[in-house]
Amino acid sequence: MINSNIRQWLLPLLKPICPACEQSQPDGLLCATCATYLETLNEPCKLCGEPNIVESVCGRCLQTLPPWDAVAMRWSFTGLSRHLIHQFKYHHDIAAAEAMMKIWCQETDLSCRPEALVAVPMHHRKHAKKGYNQADILAKRLSTQLSIPVWRGIQRQIATPPLEGLSKKERIKELKDAFRLTATPPKKVAIIDDVFTSGATMAEISRLLKRQGCQFVAVWTLARTPLP
Repeated sequence: MINSNIRQWLLPLLKPICPACEQSQPDGLLCATCATYLETLNEPCKLCGEPNIVESVCGRCLQTLPPWDAVAMRWSFTGLSRHLIHQFKYHHDIAAAEAMMKIWCQETDLSCRPEALVAVPMHHRKHAKKGYNQADILAKRLSTQLSIPVWRGIQRQIATPPLEGLSKKERIKELKDAFRLTATPPKKVAIIDDVFTSGATMAEISRLLKRQGCQFVAVWTLARTPLP
């Protein structure tokens, strides 16, 4: 397998390939075979994406309504989707993200169309160290594909530690007051990130937006981490 950084450099010199199996693929997107390995969320909850529920909203959300109003998530964060997102998130493999976003836009119900897209912000020190924010890349690509502007009136003012491995309660504690708005938000927005895990980050941003006048918040991610 070609190292993702080397592949990005060589991409203009190579024929387009499928970012999963790396076989020739004219459009550079996922080939038909690899696309079948993306595990689609089956009968997901309309408010949190939990799969395989009987009603349109799961029991957890009925007990405690989330602060956002709708979600759009396509795959379970397992197998090929996990591999492609890790390639994108940790190795700046834009081709992997492009391939997933193309399918996401074609197959996801986006009837609740927002006025603007809001990328989950990264603290400036982490951004300087990493060099990119994967949520911002997704938002810009979706903006181009869907003709919806990106709103940049939110900042991450606290450099929280990595949230991976923390419980939902621990995540909520770490994220308290982590974000701030620098402008009045649009009335209807979609928050963009690569993966939905506990929902703690989305909840903190949703509450902040709604306190400042936002009337409708959707959560858009490529994938959802399976519940324990």
